[in-house]
Amino acid sequence: MLDSMRQNAQSWGVKIVFGLIIVVFVFWGVGNFDSDTASVVAYVDDRPILVKEYEKTFEESLRLVHNQNPNVTDKELAEGGFRWQVFSQMLTQTMLAAQAAKLNLSVSDAELRREIARVPAFAGEDGKFDAKRYEELLKVNGLNPAEFETDMRQNLTLEKLGSYLALPAQVTETEARSLYDFSREQAVIEYIPFTSDAFSQGVTPTDEAIKAFYDANGDKFKTPAQIKVDYLDLSPQTLAKPDEITDQDMEAYYKANPKAFERPESVEVRHLLVMLPPDASADEVKAAEKRMAELAERLRKGEDFASLLPKNPTEGDNLMGEDYAWLSRGALPKEFKAFEDAAFSLEKGKVSDPLRTTVGLHVLEIREKRPSGVAPLADVKDEIRGILAEERAADRLAKVMDAVQDKVVAGVELAKAAEEEGLAIGQTPLFSKDMPPANLKIAPQSLETLFALPLGETTQAPLTTEDGFLLAKVVEVKPASVAPLADVKDRIVAELVEKQALATAKEKAEAAATEMKTPEGLAKVLAEYKDKITLSQPFTRQGFIPGLGMAPPLVKVAFEQKTKDWQPQVFAVSDGYVLARPEKRIEPDPAAWNADKDKWMQSLLQSKQSELFRAYLTTIQEQAKIEMVNVDILGPRPGGDAAAAQ
Repeated sequence: MLDSMRQNAQSWGVKIVFGLIIVVFVFWGVGNFDSDTASVVAYVDDRPILVKEYEKTFEESLRLVHNQNPNVTDKELAEGGFRWQVFSQMLTQTMLAAQAAKLNLSVSDAELRREIARVPAFAGEDGKFDAKRYEELLKVNGLNPAEFETDMRQNLTLEKLGSYLALPAQVTETEARSLYDFSREQAVIEYIPFTSDAFSQGVTPTDEAIKAFYDANGDKFKTPAQIKVDYLDLSPQTLAKPDEITDQDMEAYYKANPKAFERPESVEVRHLLVMLPPDASADEVKAAEKRMAELAERLRKGEDFASLLPKNPTEGDNLMGEDYAWLSRGALPKEFKAFEDAAFSLEKGKVSDPLRTTVGLHVLEIREKRPSGVAPLADVKDEIRGILAEERAADRLAKVMDAVQDKVVAGVELAKAAEEEGLAIGQTPLFSKDMPPANLKIAPQSLETLFALPLGETTQAPLTTEDGFLLAKVVEVKPASVAPLADVKDRIVAELVEKQALATAKEKAEAAATEMKTPEGLAKVLAEYKDKITLSQPFTRQGFIPGLGMAPPLVKVAFEQKTKDWQPQVFAVSDGYVLARPEKRIEPDPAAWNADKDKWMQSLLQSKQSELFRAYLTTIQEQAKIEMVNVDILGPRPGGDAAAAQ
């Protein structure tokens, strides 16, 4: 309750207390499990965690989880160790409260009143604290002011502790700039590719090799068990009856919720883009500008947009395009400010001159412009109709579900029970656990229940889905089996060819690397592969190189090598191997640093604060004496038997 109402709380202490401290103690062990009074769950340094306090916290946590995710069941939470998670949080809060007391940290009545008055949920129509609303809202949630204020005071005290612990954390601009430069610096390599495609021609696996692979890899060719079901999908979406929503209903909703239909200023824009690296030469930029200017002129003369694009966008010229889409003011990152400014400054029907962003050169065309403000009712009628229809359907969902379920339990066929309630059932194709029908959005636990049903049986209780509930009858079962060799032969051939081609590619790359160790050999290899030597697009330290995929060892060399020499080792990439050498490093744009400096400094400060808090928390955890008393009240542990054994 406290977490959900205090949405305005922004202090670092709150984020620490209610975020980072969720530590599941059962994974590092607790004290002895001695029996004692039934009123205590555990002692933390001789401070008791009472059963009634635990149950109260558990119920509040459970209600919050159900509010956020109505489809999750109590059984699913229990099996996931939810009761232990709540207990772990209480352990942490108890220890932190003890530390706060040692430091004489407290919250005065004036501080408490001020913080309660800041909670948005307690504000009246004038935006100010409303005492009557405060009491009513607490009552609805099963709390009284004394309980709430005690909890609030405790959590405000923990906020103070978090802030106190954060005080030593300091960040200099030099530190933040160093982190920024390290993260944003780019590198470029030159490389010779040895791809599997280049060596796959002429590779023909023998029948013996195909059979041997099939026999040795039977698990690869297993077809999992599959079922087909008749189902009744019960959700606000499936039960909604939009035709029942009248114009008067929609108008009333529209008038009551004007903020829901506020729209930002937006334009309908399409654009052509030719990719250019940030460090493109002046000649490259000039050539691209000339080309894009010609395309812009052709657009102005009415040529078809699609005809200007290459038929295969993966081929060499880096030209691509995106057809009309709505763009809202402020929706694009800062790096695309030039694009956004041009889009909103152009008049309807106009085509821009070429403009530069971090990814290349663009040409824009505007089809429609829409000012900011509340959308007209006529434009949002369909949206409102859907909202109201689903709200009404949600109100009657439980009643409909109970009616159908009662019939099914009484022996009525699912299809007949649905028909009597004016509903229609659907039927799935055969599907496995790994690939259930996407439209049903079946929860994992529900899927297990469905596959456990015998042929011809109907679920006796509704199964949960992402949007509602499901009743289903299994109408066909196909047991797991191994596909015949004839059915998978093409797959095996392709895998064997790929394997042999990769082996050959590696062998060729290693032979070339060995030859390049002498000046004469280097000259020979570079001459032999001169038409294949490629300059990469710029990349960062994250490990991904455009055109090559994830290649962390190669990225490491590109950033750490001081020379531009060809490297002696062969590097594995997504489709084969490469020989490579560092070409250059590209420093981050100083202007971009100036724009993002505050964000980076704040991020680094929060990281240091979190590190301080974690270190402090680890220390008090190691020193704490935790004696479990009524462990059974906590149910299954997260991790099951493995966790219990620790």
